[in-house]
Amino acid sequence: MQLQPLTLNDKPIFDAYAHRTRTRLSNYAFAPLYVWQEHFQFYWTLLTDYLCIFAKQGDDYFMPILPMPYKTENRDYLSVIREVYQFMFASNRNPHIARIENVPQEMLRFFEKNGFRATLKETEYLYETATLSELSGNRFKSKRNAYNAFIERYPSATFSSYHATDSGPCLALYDAWYTARTAKCANEIYRAMLDDSQSAHRISVTHAEALGLLGRAVRIDGEMKGYTFGYPLNADIFCILFEITDLGTKGLAQFIYREFCKELMNSYKWINAMDDSGLENLKRVKRSYHPCQLLPSYNIVMTED
Repeated sequence: MQLQPLTLNDKPIFDAYAHRTRTRLSNYAFAPLYVWQEHFQFYWTLLTDYLCIFAKQGDDYFMPILPMPYKTENRDYLSVIREVYQFMFASNRNPHIARIENVPQEMLRFFEKNGFRATLKETEYLYETATLSELSGNRFKSKRNAYNAFIERYPSATFSSYHATDSGPCLALYDAWYTARTAKCANEIYRAMLDDSQSAHRISVTHAEALGLLGRAVRIDGEMKGYTFGYPLNADIFCILFEITDLGTKGLAQFIYREFCKELMNSYKWINAMDDSGLENLKRVKRSYHPCQLLPSYNIVMTED
């Protein structure tokens, strides 16, 4: 199997196959994979018109997403799955690393009846964009109050499009946010996740346009206080990749999230806020926005023949 390194120049190829893959899971897009390139080497190949993406860490391969477009009850597709697994088994020093991640729930029956095992990886949060832009009703009272208090406290706050010239101030804000977060948290897993996220943020901010990311920034009295980036998954769903705000500015998180959703409301029916990384605090925050649906994703493994 001939693999090619995945580069920014390959995004149009990736996008063409992703467009044929009707999914609500956030990882079936170029940006959320490519931003982790300093942690994994990414490769791609085509097998009978299915785009296969591999991630390599050390000496071992796994697949971060299914070959695209994925299909159920299709013998050709099953043959491709078995072929990529045999490649991983033959290539890896540790065969237990071989897996396919981010398999949607609707594909489980197809894989389980064909000899694969599935384990829950994570759960993503899907919201109605109009609901997040309006924040109406008693269940959003605290969010609405925080938003209104921010507006009153910071009348000079601006919400504007991200430009390449914003990269320096955004990265400086991230460094301050990172320092504050690590100082307050003793959880080793969370600290490791913060360490890993540094390069992903730098790549996103530096290559936002090439990655197809839509960014927005908040300034107060001209000073960068928050930024957020996301990307369209398809015609109906927009994914929020990340959001960074000055932790000392109360109501800013509610402000930047609502303003972004207001802008997106006329273009996308749904917001995918991605997963909670298994962190209880992040889970509470995402649940407090009352998701319409939880989207589980799975890893599948196959016993080596």
